[in-house]
Amino acid sequence: MAALKLFSLFHLNLAFSSIEEEQRRQVMERCYWPLLRLARKYRLPIGIEATGFTLETAAALDPAWIEELRRLTNEGICELIGSGYCQVIGPLVPAEVNAANLRLGHQVYEKLLSFRPTTALINEQAYSAGMIQHYLDAGYRAIVMEWNNPAYAHPEWDAQWRYLPQIACGHHGEKFR
Repeated sequence: MAALKLFSLFHLNLAFSSIEEEQRRQVMERCYWPLLRLARKYRLPIGIEATGFTLETAAALDPAWIEELRRLTNEGICELIGSGYCQVIGPLVPAEVNAANLRLGHQVYEKLLSFRPTTALINEQAYSAGMIQHYLDAGYRAIVMEWNNPAYAHPEWDAQWRYLPQIACGHHGEKFR
């Protein structure tokens, strides 16, 4: 097997249920800024996933943070991973909600960062084959999700597969690699 390649992805969510609105500035100061400073100082190639809502909220609280994220992504140090406007559990809502969520997320990414991400994190790690077409229609070229839960439901899977890219297939043959 070839050498293992690691990719660090940080999930940012200012709408997380245990973060009170008045704590959001503190989260930015203690968590989000240190993340960008580490990336800048050590030129760490990291992925940062944030919803449109989180980016809008961050921009309102600290516009300089958004500017630094834009610079780091433009320099290729950080990669923005998209996910939509908010964290929607896709398989539980109507198709129109999923499509609108991804569209609205892209509007925020373009407005605040001047580009659309091409990789998406599956919201809440809730995958279903019906979601693939939504991400493709939104222009994503890849999706990311964790391995453990799907593997738990498939004990026949070879444990070494966790280290390899997978192919996600939709209901009608559409797929991500």
